[in-house]
Amino acid sequence: MSSIADGTGRVDARAASERRSLPLTAKVALLALAAAIPLLFAGDYQLRFLAEILIIGTAVLSLDLLVGFGGLVSLGHAVFFGGAAYAAAIAAQTLGADVVVMLAVGIATGMAAALLMGVVVMRTIALFFLILSLIVGQIVWEVVFHWREVTGGADGLRGFPVLTLHTGFATIPLNNGVALYLAALVLAFAAYLAARSFVTAPIGRALLGTRERQLRMSALGYSIPRIRLMALLASGAIAGAAGALYPFVNQYVGPNAVHWTMSAMMIIMLVIGGVGSLYGAFIGSAIYLGIQTYVSSYTDRWQLVVGLVFVLTVMIMPKGVVAGLKAAFGRRTSGEGRS
Repeated sequence: MSSIADGTGRVDARAASERRSLPLTAKVALLALAAAIPLLFAGDYQLRFLAEILIIGTAVLSLDLLVGFGGLVSLGHAVFFGGAAYAAAIAAQTLGADVVVMLAVGIATGMAAALLMGVVVMRTIALFFLILSLIVGQIVWEVVFHWREVTGGADGLRGFPVLTLHTGFATIPLNNGVALYLAALVLAFAAYLAARSFVTAPIGRALLGTRERQLRMSALGYSIPRIRLMALLASGAIAGAAGALYPFVNQYVGPNAVHWTMSAMMIIMLVIGGVGSLYGAFIGSAIYLGIQTYVSSYTDRWQLVVGLVFVLTVMIMPKGVVAGLKAAFGRRTSGEGRS
């Protein structure tokens, strides 16, 4: 098989792999097929579980905008997600649980929380950003935990109205596994497109520049706090949309949804899936929640398994599962090209 070499005689493996890459229509068809398979073989419980993976994966995707592209590691990210979950759960009791209204409430709540956090932390970076985001998150958790009349306190909130979709001709209840899975799938796809558009737009390139060359970006006239605030707002909007659907999957939302441990769990998912790989967020979410759900049924030490997976990922595939598989596949196709 012919190969492409540069002036030094080295094989251009990237070009060879690009020749073997699938066209866009084929990729879309494969994704559609993969998304349809659970509808054929999974039961209601499994579909609800997949919906939860997609929803939390969407929240992890929003975190990747900050960590992977802005270098801003946050331990308060659960405020955007959990705050929107509480807002949607409370609003559903008075406004009804129309999915469009819930998403609007969630996005608005996530962006408001991001704006509040941005005012506090946008001029800091690295360790100071981490600590301040943790403090803001803990303040919100204290409010949620002790404001029992509104949030239910330690017991959380239960018994929401059925999530519905108003089409103009009929009202479709989204109260079964199939409907919730499809709603989460649409949300995840829309969030991925929005995040991808953000990182490829000039604001996303500027955000990446603030991570790599902060002094140079400042010298060029860019406002670093403004760029980071824009990233926080975009991240908060996506996390808020995910949080708006979260209470309706298990008909429950509790104070753990805004606790710093939820933020830490998202970071672990992100590292496992791959920091900077937008769809790696869903891979990391699936691995973590799969261990939590199925391994915990055999042993209460499932967190040890998560820890082992995390350590092995960092040691063997430091850029995450997605990047590791890409590298392995690239080496294999490169070897085939030289044969």
